[in-house]
Amino acid sequence: MPKKLILSKLSWLTSHKAALFFSFLLLAYLAPFVILRQNAHFTINDNLDWITPWVILAKSGEAFSLTGTMQQMLGELPRSCLPSGFNVITWLYLLLPPFRAYLVNLLLVHTVAFIGMYLLLKYYVLPAKQHNWLIWATATAFATLPFYTVYGLSIAGQPLLFYAMLNAYYDKKMTINILIIVIFALYSSLPLAGVFILAALGLFSLYDYWRHRVLRLHFWGAIALLTGSYVLTEIWLIYHEFLSAGFISNREEINRIALGQARSLRGVMPLIADNIVNGQYHAVSLHKYILTLAVPLALLTGWRQWREYKFLVLLLVLAVGISIFYGLRYTGFYISHAAASSFLNSFQIQRIHWLHPLIWYVIFALCLGIIANIRYIGKLLAALLIVMQLGFLFGNNIEYDLALKKHAEISVMENGWLYENISYGEFFADSLFQKVDNYIGRPKQDYRIASIGIYPAITQYHGFYTLDGRLNIYPLAYKHAFRQIIAKELDKNQFWRNYFDNWGITCYIFPAELEYYQIRKSYQLKLKNLELDMQAFKNLGGEYILSAAEITNYQQNGLEFLQKFSEEWSVWEVYLYRVR
Repeated sequence: MPKKLILSKLSWLTSHKAALFFSFLLLAYLAPFVILRQNAHFTINDNLDWITPWVILAKSGEAFSLTGTMQQMLGELPRSCLPSGFNVITWLYLLLPPFRAYLVNLLLVHTVAFIGMYLLLKYYVLPAKQHNWLIWATATAFATLPFYTVYGLSIAGQPLLFYAMLNAYYDKKMTINILIIVIFALYSSLPLAGVFILAALGLFSLYDYWRHRVLRLHFWGAIALLTGSYVLTEIWLIYHEFLSAGFISNREEINRIALGQARSLRGVMPLIADNIVNGQYHAVSLHKYILTLAVPLALLTGWRQWREYKFLVLLLVLAVGISIFYGLRYTGFYISHAAASSFLNSFQIQRIHWLHPLIWYVIFALCLGIIANIRYIGKLLAALLIVMQLGFLFGNNIEYDLALKKHAEISVMENGWLYENISYGEFFADSLFQKVDNYIGRPKQDYRIASIGIYPAITQYHGFYTLDGRLNIYPLAYKHAFRQIIAKELDKNQFWRNYFDNWGITCYIFPAELEYYQIRKSYQLKLKNLELDMQAFKNLGGEYILSAAEITNYQQNGLEFLQKFSEEWSVWEVYLYRVR
């Protein structure tokens, strides 16, 4: 190899060493999921138990149908209740087997977070060349957040979107901006994050016009493009809400006062304080060390760096303001007045805090930029903060947390309660439920089942047609019909009655004897006083019950015990019953 080529390669490596180093760190963060595959661990609640609508949609052949019904869950479910056909996650499940779709989605989400934060910081937050390593470090920190990847780019893609919006504001790179904006709409959720992003952009555009009296047509056009793209991608939701004869939704019965969400003004203060310090687990930001270490140091030392300092203070005020808004949404005043409006009652307006992760990591970058300029020790302090934050974030990767617990008996994980130490493969238990399918020996579409102590997501994942399920929107009439099956059980347990009647998104069989729904094999639980209405069960087409706990009084419930299924490695065991 010629000497010039070798020198040029070495020069390139030297000039890009920060990019290579921090890219390697991101790969190290993601590697356990790629290496372990179905032996890797993931959040179950609102994650693994939430992917089956895409699995069902992909198998149905109705992904792009606007109308019609779906038969596999919750009876005869209108197509508009399931995810958009114009969503990247839907396409992944159409193209790939479920686990590969899940894994590819996870890798895409974290990669886009990394690239988007780098571009935003490099061009609009810390443009000076000497800050390049700080930009790569912050981009890595943001990209190693444990995102709920079932929400796509709703949070992880915000830096890339705002990079495109700022480009449009300054009339730059319009072709790439259009591509980014359309992809974001195709890969995120309008009700979860998009509506708040559009509101923020709209308010900023009005403020900008009021202050400068300049028509920024490219910027307004970018906002219009995002709005129009969401209209296309969320056409099923729009059709359900505004265009179809529709049905009365289960969300009509959400009663936040009965659920105990209403608090006094004093009662929301701890909620606000906790959100400022810890954030909220659906929009996880893991920023408490940024807030308690980096921010005070930057505020004390950075007042001479007026541009960064002013921007830092503005974002801190915004972050705290969002937390205050988040808390005030739980006041009795708001909840009681919102209850009068079906839309406000069901719409979770506090989700504006989904902007927090983006804000906190831009704050982190600004703090690092200020601190790095402290004479003599600035770069060392910035490096120490980066090491501390990245170490904290890696410790909140479930696989690294399990390794730390095993080898060092320590844990720094913040939301450990979300993880149940069950791998993807253990959760869905392919071979165990294949045995159940083989034993029944009938086409799955010919009968209906319900589960006890087993997430219906598991049986739906394996193609069973279930009367139970978990979905944000489904017909209220079906909820009432299903309730008849469990009416006596709900009468015996106030917690489950309140949860089912006043929330109802989780349409499960809730035995009064259970304090928690999921039952593992190791619990050795028995249901001794179960009282189900089997006629109501049969009226909905039900024939089989799969229970994770033995039902000792199955005969009194009009059931016939067929078989117990278990495997040594499995966390579940299944008792199969048939309605007589």
